[in-house]
Amino acid sequence: MESALKGSVTILVLWFAFVFVAAFTLFVWNPPFARSGARAIAAMMGPLDFRHWTGATPVLYFFALLAAMFTAVAIHEVAHAVAGVLVGLRFNSLRIGRLQFDRPFRVSLYRGKGTGAGGWASLLPVGQDRLILRTVTMLLAGPVSNLVTVFLLVLWPHFNGMFSALFFTISLLLGLMNLVPFRSRAVISDGGRILMLLRNRARGERWLATLKLVEELRTGVAYEKLTPGFLAKVVAIEDNSPDTVVAYALAYGAAFWGRKDDEAAQALETCLRHSNVASPSQRQGLMADAAVFQARRKKRIDLAEQWLADIPEKGEYPWMRPRCDAAILEAKGDITGALRKLDEIEKMILAFPNQALREISLNGLRRWKAELEQNTMLS
Repeated sequence: MESALKGSVTILVLWFAFVFVAAFTLFVWNPPFARSGARAIAAMMGPLDFRHWTGATPVLYFFALLAAMFTAVAIHEVAHAVAGVLVGLRFNSLRIGRLQFDRPFRVSLYRGKGTGAGGWASLLPVGQDRLILRTVTMLLAGPVSNLVTVFLLVLWPHFNGMFSALFFTISLLLGLMNLVPFRSRAVISDGGRILMLLRNRARGERWLATLKLVEELRTGVAYEKLTPGFLAKVVAIEDNSPDTVVAYALAYGAAFWGRKDDEAAQALETCLRHSNVASPSQRQGLMADAAVFQARRKKRIDLAEQWLADIPEKGEYPWMRPRCDAAILEAKGDITGALRKLDEIEKMILAFPNQALREISLNGLRRWKAELEQNTMLS
């Protein structure tokens, strides 16, 4: 609540500062480009005058608003993706509203909740050379593309009408607001990430190390063989942020598969302690991890079932509850039933559009199946 309040205050202060600068430019300094820009903006805003609306105008307004929002978000996210690829980052996924595009080219409808954003561009780092500069370039590309769009609209006098007015307003807000350092739910703004990379060395290195570890997992590196230096950076600090949840989830995976149960328990407890700032899908994943850990490592079927009961029936990742079921079956000694459940999970994961998450999840699942099959042969 406190961080959200600080973010809201920051946004208000910067917005009033922008209004003050604009008013000073128009009414005190009043250069020629400001007068022509003001006239162009006024012409675009004319269709939003409620005095001239007819009965059909609200319907047109609704569809124009949807189209303007989608277009502005598309420009923002595509700019992130294109700039990221140009500076040497690896494209992972792109979401615009409910449309999601995943590498190499899979289109699906996003069904998640609580991301705090109308879209995203997910890119993973390749190499270490000038990584901070390359990442900042990628982050800046989104809001800058929106502000460049606004500037071009002002220069183009023939671009007017209801869609133009809405598109102008949304592009301006999207560009300015994303340059403001703030956090909304589990999402940190572009400005927040940029400020973190440039001014907070430990948090910036933690985030980049997290991305590097995810890329290692995607390429098939086992959890327990992840680069120790990157693992050390992700757990170097602990704060109440989404980055802490992701960082310690990676540390948990490394400890779990490395058979270091005490370390795994501590890392998982840290994740759960900060789960209030995680997205709903992340919280469900943590609950599933807790159930699997209690069943597979501690043989506490009762605790695993309690965690399972807290996981919603339907979620962004449909294999979370079946994972718990498989672990509980294993703990009860029903290896055949556990393997059957893991086969069901594998089909669910194979149908998931995101390539990186699909490959990482499949690697862990197949290791689990191999362990159970080996135990069956030994028995």
